[in-house]
Amino acid sequence: MDVQDDEKQSCSWCGEDLDTIEIGIDIDQRFSQGICKRCIDHFLFQKGVPLRQYLDSLPWPVLVVDGDAVVQMANAQARDMLGKKDFETEEQTSGLVFECAHARLPGGCGRSVHCSGCTIRMSIKRTWETGEPLNKVPATLTTSDPEAPAKVDLLITTYKAGDMVMLRVDRL
Repeated sequence: MDVQDDEKQSCSWCGEDLDTIEIGIDIDQRFSQGICKRCIDHFLFQKGVPLRQYLDSLPWPVLVVDGDAVVQMANAQARDMLGKKDFETEEQTSGLVFECAHARLPGGCGRSVHCSGCTIRMSIKRTWETGEPLNKVPATLTTSDPEAPAKVDLLITTYKAGDMVMLRVDRL
């Protein structure tokens, strides 16, 4: 089955055009939910490999979060991007990990009036609840540096894996 030009999709993880994958196999075998076979194979490789080792093998910044946007693990690329050590990311809300200006307001991350419109939180929640992956959703984050708060533009990609969401974060 051929993919038509108007149906072009790219893999939500590596960005490869999905229609460049060899023709002659059933379209459902070429990709699933916007992820190419190569990336799915990479995810399936994780079976039997410790999660930390697997995540660190990924070339992108990825965090594993639960349905409440609490970070369970972050790979080396994500920790480098965020300037964090392991203990500064695990079991922390995504707002604290990303140093969101609103995460330290009364109630904490996810409980202020600003949090209801948080693209990161809404993307995680949507994927966790529906299983629907999201691809390169634009997000703007205001950092909590009191001396120099800054706006950071990001692209958010989510994919549900079991009862967790894999959150890929790219800076624009």
